[in-house]
Amino acid sequence: MSLALTIVVPAFNEDHRLAAGMRRFDAAVSTGAIDLERTELVVVDDGSTDRTAAVAEKLLAALPHYRVVRLPVNRGKGAAVRIGIATARSPYVAFMDADMAIDPLAVPLLLDGLERNDVVVGCRALPDSMVETTYVVRTLISRLFNEFVTMGTGLGLKDTQCGFKAFRTPVARLLFHLVRIDRFAFDVEVLARARRLGLHIAEVPVHWKHVEGSTVHPLHDSVTMVTDVYRSRRGLLAGPPVPTIAVRPQHGGGDPDLRGRVAGVLAGLLGGTPVSVVADGDDVVALLPLVEPADVARAHAALRDVLAPAEVTRRALGLDGLTTFGPLAGRLDAPGRTDPET
Repeated sequence: MSLALTIVVPAFNEDHRLAAGMRRFDAAVSTGAIDLERTELVVVDDGSTDRTAAVAEKLLAALPHYRVVRLPVNRGKGAAVRIGIATARSPYVAFMDADMAIDPLAVPLLLDGLERNDVVVGCRALPDSMVETTYVVRTLISRLFNEFVTMGTGLGLKDTQCGFKAFRTPVARLLFHLVRIDRFAFDVEVLARARRLGLHIAEVPVHWKHVEGSTVHPLHDSVTMVTDVYRSRRGLLAGPPVPTIAVRPQHGGGDPDLRGRVAGVLAGLLGGTPVSVVADGDDVVALLPLVEPADVARAHAALRDVLAPAEVTRRALGLDGLTTFGPLAGRLDAPGRTDPET
């Protein structure tokens, strides 16, 4: 049975809260909301100075599929999530906070939403959501920040900062490659890139309960987030271009099997990394976000050998270049992926 879902948990100095978070996770497992046989849990220790990595190893040891990744220095939640997503080999990937303040019982809502959408985000502002907190100031600051984001980006979402989001894995790889904000405003830019690329985003209700001991500082971190969003809107935080490999059939004729053949070569070379191959007229283009340059070079050489005499070329595409493919909604699945229900 293959993996269906990878859950990434970024953690910074969380050794005192991981056990309680895992109890909430285990409760979701016991109800059937999470299938451990088809779910991988990846904890990314973001350069903690406490025993976060060691505690995570102990708590996750009984799981059939888990991984603990330790970063040598603190790089920020966005960087930790990006690194976790880069490890995912399942068709769907989600991330949630280490304290599991969002009840993991909502995981099936994320997966159901991904049947029709490319990105699904938890939302604490929907009518069916439940929020348990006595921290009025924190809640007010969060709402004000979301109002600022809505006005500044036109996202039209009720809750951009909820730490409970899921993606089709090739979509997540593309978005997190394009976004290089490493601190808390990364959510906003991920969603803004998704909108720009014509991806479908849905919000689902969640049950959020405040958990003591958060490393988030509402006022200071909100100022940092606003600054990052402003700098990004001014074009000062553009992410790196995405490496791609374009394949043009000989004589320019259409080849209905070309997309599958390109995907097959890449799957063998990249160890099952979920990457997308999209049609561009008669050509097909492999998008290789978060893939190491050496692996891109190997993939290019292999495709040239296997698909000769087709024309195989490498290029790098920024956000504007990617928009030339048209709306990418529903087009970024890795060919031959396995759905959770199969």
